[in-house]
Formats: sequence, structure tokens, C-alpha cells
Amino acid sequence: METIIGLGSAGCNIADQFARYPQYEIYKLDAGIYGKNCYYLPEYDTPEEYEAHVGDLTNVFGEIKGDILFIIGGSGNVSGGALRALEQLRHCSINVLYIEPDIGLLSGDRKLQERMTYYVLQEYARSGLFERLFIVSNPQLEKILGDVPIVGYNNKLNELVVSTIHMINVYNNIEPVVNNFSDFKEQTKISTIGISNLENEKKLFFSLDSVREMRYYYAINGKRLETDGTLMRKITENVKNEANIDVSYGIYATDYPDDYVYCVANASMIQYRENEKKTLQIDETVV
Repeated sequence: METIIGLGSAGCNIADQFARYPQYEIYKLDAGIYGKNCYYLPEYDTPEEYEAHVGDLTNVFGEIKGDILFIIGGSGNVSGGALRALEQLRHCSINVLYIEPDIGLLSGDRKLQERMTYYVLQEYARSGLFERLFIVSNPQLEKILGDVPIVGYNNKLNELVVSTIHMINVYNNIEPVVNNFSDFKEQTKISTIGISNLENEKKLFFSLDSVREMRYYYAINGKRLETDGTLMRKITENVKNEANIDVSYGIYATDYPDDYVYCVANASMIQYRENEKKTLQIDETVV
């Protein structure tokens, strides 16, 4: 069973979506929350205060082991406590899911905090503090979904993220009909996920620069796998068209009437935002 840990309101809301599936155990850390596997954080005014006051989490994390998905948004003050919490999970295999807000709507301290969290998590991933950093952009999700009503806006975006991660996890744990999978490179620690189709119309959940690896999960109706003589050629042609990228794929038989394609994209380099590389002067050496 994989453990899902949500920090702050964004992380906790997404963790709640994972609770729909029996394969996950859910933990939440935030101000004003109570209940099983919840850790109440007092509400502070600055990220520095959260960092200073995230104390011993043994009572919450003591029984956790194995694979963890740690979910965090960057603009809230509570993100200041992320590294303190992650330090207490070093005995586990940690993947971090970072939810990038619409940074054009941030200002002042929130903008600075988000920027710091975004880049620090990338550096920690590249240095091997945790297994992998997945970045998902809320504005990118909205583009993929199209018009999203105000009521239920965040739920719609979160549902897309959670259902995609869940299906990738499912296919990582069952035997494909055909695959050419190989292990991801040790250096490619910064990632995103997405959806596609048999026409290879990818929709990544974050605009990842300098992609080095792509992995596709083709979930195909079982009857079609038995009858469609063009399918293998179509899939392999899609794979061959990914220039200068290591591409792998698995094909899975399903009972669904429709076909689905999920993907993971990996990069090794820091994902700089426009016009920020020169001012930040972050070392690009992969540790």
C-alpha cells in the first residue's frame, strides 16, 4: 500500500481525492484539521514560523514505511515546513508532487515563497534527497480540461491529477501484454505526468523543458488488441517520432470500451521560468 501525505490545504485536498481508492493510506498535515492520521498545525503568519515549529512527527509518521507520495503547493506559508517534514521520512522511498499555482496571480511574500519552494525542491530532487519530483501546473490542467466552472474548480483539477497518477500506479503493478520498459536514468529526477491518445497528441500537466525520457502506458480494449492489425504499427510509429528522447511503452488489455494513454516525462535539468535563469544563477551540475 502506498502512503499519501498532504501538506497544507492544496496537498490535503488532493490527498482526500486519493482516499477514494483502497490502495492508499492517507495522512494530512495542516492548520485546523483533526481525525485519523491528521496532524494539527497551529496557524502561523510566515513560512519561517512553520519551519521552526514543525516538531517531532513520530506520532504521525512512526508506522510509515515503503513508498510515499508527498503532496505540496508552494504559495502557502505552510510550505515552509515541508523540508522539516521530509527529513523525518528519510527512511522511506519518497516522491514529491508539487502543485504549481497560477504564479501570475501571486504577489509579495506569497510569490517569493512559491519561487523558493519551486527551486529548492528541484535541487533536493537532483541531489537525491528523495526519489523524484513531479511538477503539475494548475493553469496547464485548466487548459487540458477546457472551461471549468468556479464551483468545484479545484476538485476538477485535482480529479484529473489523482486519476492519472492512480492509473499509472495500477499499470506499474500489473503485467503488460507488450512492453520495452527499462529503468529510468539516475539523473532524470524532475518529472511530470500527462495523458495522450493513439494519435500521439500529448497533454503534459507541466511544460517540461529538455525532456530526456518518455514512458507511455497504452490501456487498450482487449477485443481491439485481438482484432486490430494496425495497432502495433501505430504505437511503434508514435514512439519512433520522439526525436532525441528515450521512449518506452507498455500495452495493457482492459475491459473499458474506450482506449486511454497515460505518460510520464522526465528531465535532469532545473526547470527555469522565463527570464529567471540569469538572476538565480543556480548551478546546473547534476549531483
